[in-house]
Amino acid sequence: MLKQLLSSLGRIYSFVMSLIITAILCVITWGFWEYYQDARLQKQFMLEGQRISVLVDKGEQKQRSWRDILGNSTYLTFQYRGKAYTTRFVMDSGYVGSGDRVHLLYHPTYDAFRQPRNEVRYDQSNRKSRLVEWSTVRSFTGENKLLFFCLLLTSVSFFLLTGVIVTIVPLGFLQDIARLVLTVELLLAAIFFTYDTYQYFQYYQHLKANGHEVAVQVLDTHRRAVGNSSGRNNHSPLYTYEATIQYQQQERVIPISEDEYETLKPKDTLKAYYEASVNDFMSVDYPPDYLKIVIPVFFLFISILLLRSTIGSRQQKQPAAPVK
Repeated sequence: MLKQLLSSLGRIYSFVMSLIITAILCVITWGFWEYYQDARLQKQFMLEGQRISVLVDKGEQKQRSWRDILGNSTYLTFQYRGKAYTTRFVMDSGYVGSGDRVHLLYHPTYDAFRQPRNEVRYDQSNRKSRLVEWSTVRSFTGENKLLFFCLLLTSVSFFLLTGVIVTIVPLGFLQDIARLVLTVELLLAAIFFTYDTYQYFQYYQHLKANGHEVAVQVLDTHRRAVGNSSGRNNHSPLYTYEATIQYQQQERVIPISEDEYETLKPKDTLKAYYEASVNDFMSVDYPPDYLKIVIPVFFLFISILLLRSTIGSRQQKQPAAPVK
C-alpha cells in the first residue's frame, strides 16, 4: 500500500514538474519571438528610417510592456508636423524629460518613431579561421540567428506541451502529429547538415586551391575535444588541433594537423595557406575533417527509421477487411 502511494506521488510530482517546465519554456519562447519581431522592426527603421531631431514635451517613466522591466525606459511625448507622438526611449544612465532635444528615427510607412541603437560590437570572427568550429550558422545575420533559436525553442515547447496533453488525455492523433513533426524536423536537420558539410569541403578546397603559401610564426598550439567548444574535456578520443599564429602584426587562430600539434613549439615557423579574398588561413598540412559526414548521415538514418516506424504503426491501426 505504501509502495503504491509513493509511486502515485512520484508520478504526480513528475507531472507537476513537467507542467511547470513546459509553462516556463512556453513563456520564454513567447518572449524570444517578441524580441525577434522587435529586432526585425528595429532593423527596418535603421535601414529605411529618417533621422530627425525632436523637442520633448513630456517624459514619463512607466512600465507599459515586459521590455520596460529590462531597462531604464522613458516614454517621450513630442510634436512633429503638428501631430503628437509617443515613443519608448531607453538610457543606461541619465534622464530625458521636458525641454530636452533627442534624435529619433522616423519611418513614414509606420508613421512612428523609434530610438536609434548605437551598438558597439567587437567582431572577433576574422581572428579565427572559419574552418575552426565550422558552421554556416556563423554567416547568418543576427536576426536569422535569433529566428533559428526561436524555431528551436518552439520545437522543444511543442513536444513538451504535447507530452503533457497526452499524459492527461491519451489522444492517439496528437501522438501521430508529434511523431510526424519530429520526422520532418529530423529530415530538415539532415538536409541542413548535408548543406553545411558540403559548404565546409567547398571552402576547404577553395582555400587550398587559391591560397598562396606564407610563413607564419607560431605563438601557441592547443587541441579541442570534438563536441566540446571549451576544449576542457581531456577524455575524448577525438580532437581537432589549432594554432595561434602571428602574421603581419595580427594574431589568428588556424587549424593544423595532429603531427604539427605534436611538434610545433612557440616561436616556430609554420607554412600556411592564405587566401586574401576570404582573409583566411589554414596550415599547409591540415587535412579535411571527414567526421563531419557522420552528422548528416546520422540524422538521415534516424529520420528514415522513424518514418518507417510511423508508417508501420499506421498500417497496424487500420482495421482488417471483413472476410466474405
